[in-house]
Parts: sequence; C-alpha cells; structure tokens
Amino acid sequence: MTSSRWTVPLLSVLFVLLWASGFIVAKLATRTTDVPTVLFWRFVIAAAVTGAAVAWLRPGMPRGRSLVHLVVTALLLQVGVFSAVFTGLARGVPAGLTSLVVGLAPLLVGLLTPLVLRTRLGAAPAIGLIIGAGGVYIVASGGLSAGGPIGPVLLPVLGMAFLTAGTLYQKRFNDDTPVASSVAVQMVTSMVVLAVAMPFLGPQWLPAGAGGWVAVAWLGVINSAGTFAVMFVLLRRRSTVHVSALMNLSPATTALLAVPLLAEPLTGRAVLGLAVALVGMFVGLGIWPRRRAQDVSQVTPSGSMPP
Repeated sequence: MTSSRWTVPLLSVLFVLLWASGFIVAKLATRTTDVPTVLFWRFVIAAAVTGAAVAWLRPGMPRGRSLVHLVVTALLLQVGVFSAVFTGLARGVPAGLTSLVVGLAPLLVGLLTPLVLRTRLGAAPAIGLIIGAGGVYIVASGGLSAGGPIGPVLLPVLGMAFLTAGTLYQKRFNDDTPVASSVAVQMVTSMVVLAVAMPFLGPQWLPAGAGGWVAVAWLGVINSAGTFAVMFVLLRRRSTVHVSALMNLSPATTALLAVPLLAEPLTGRAVLGLAVALVGMFVGLGIWPRRRAQDVSQVTPSGSMPP
C-alpha cells in the first residue's frame, strides 16, 4: 500500500530529472565533441533502443504516404530541433535558458492549432505564450545587457520553431501511428541524414574520450528511452495534464542543476524570469486555472523525444 502510494511521486521526480538532464548532458557533450558527432551517435543509440522496442512490441509499421510523412517529421522534430538546440548549447547559450525557450513550444502549438487542425482551444495558449515570452526576455536580457551576443540565443528559438512545426505536422499526418513505430522511424531517418551529412560537415566520427561516449550513451538510452518509459507509466496512472505540469518544471530544474554541474550562475533576474515563464506555461496549458487541454499538452507523446 505504502509502496503504491509513493510510486507516482517518485516517478514524477525521476521524470523531471531525466527530462532536464538532456540539456545538462548535451551541454557537457558539446564542450568536447562536435555537435554533428553528438547528434549522430545519439541517433544511432536511440535507433538501436527503439528498434529493440519495436521488435518486442511488434506494432504496425507505417508504409507509403505515412512513411513519407514520418520522414518529414523526423527532419523537423529530430534533425531540426536537436541541431539548433545542441548548436546553441555549444555556442554558450545557458542550459536553463535553452530549456526555458524550448519549453514554450507547447504554448505555440496551442496558439497555432486552430489554424492548422481547425480546433478551438480558447485564449489560454496566447495569454500563456505572452507571459512565458516575458519570462524568457527577463532571463535573456541579463546576458544581453552584460554584452552577450544575441545570435546564439536565436538557436533555441529556432529549435522551438522546429519543435512546433514538427508537432503540428505529426498531429496532422501521423497522429494514428503507434508511438514506438513513429519514434523508431524518426531515429533511423535522423541517423541516416547525419551519416550522409557528416563527411560534408567535417567533424570527427567518434566522441572524444570516455566522457564523450558516456554523454552520448546517456542521451541515447537514459535521457531518450528512459524518459519515455517513465512518461508512459505516468500517463497510465495520471492524465496528460499531470505530465505537462512536470514538463513545465524542466526549465527551473535545469537551471538549478546547471549551477553545480555546469558552473552557470543563477541570478535574481534568472529566478524572476523562470518564475514568470512557469506561470505562463501553466496558464497556457490550462493547468492554472485547472482545465484540460490535451491537444496542447501532448507534444512529446506525439513523437518527439526529450533533448
């Protein structure tokens, strides 16, 4: 009885930590290894893990147009998102700010859903996005006022745009595809794209040292497959609103973890901005005040993977 009572809280804490760890480990990995190399091995490992899951679960595999749509989704949700996010991290964008910007994607999805999917979701996503963007500005303005370059900050914004476009595309064309099949096809597609691009990009093919291998293994197995496994257990026991609320805690968690692990400062301005953005995310997803908005909250279950 006691064990069952603590299962959801413990899994919730684990989910937030695993989700946030992607930004931390990606930052560490890109300090010593080129971004294309990190991405390539992340996709290789993730493809192997999701391929094993497909072999075990035996879901229906997409064919024809569905397969083509999944390839397009992979270019947006995987190659596009992670190329932009990881490059931004490599160029000095703080992990907490990156997580915060990417975390606004569900609100942008909610704002654009009526235009793309002809679904009415009300004003909450727009209000939440405005509040959340204000929080991002508060956090980012600290670095910019200190003379930091604005260019790299645009990379996680580009990643958020790819995530929004990929989510809407996935929902429009592949919403009925089994999750395991969808993710497996996306990982294999992304792996092939990186393999073709690597000779032209000129990075080393192997991660740098044991630390590089540990980082890409974490991103491919623990952060990707592990986070998905915990997420699906939580979705069976709780609603998508519960999982969305946990995802909204990722920016603050990432910022806190980045202090000891990445030596990134946590200023008063950053704390204020994170608090404002957190309010915006909860308002935009209809969690505060509590209201279900499942079309907005299912960004990751629809086929995207954590960073």
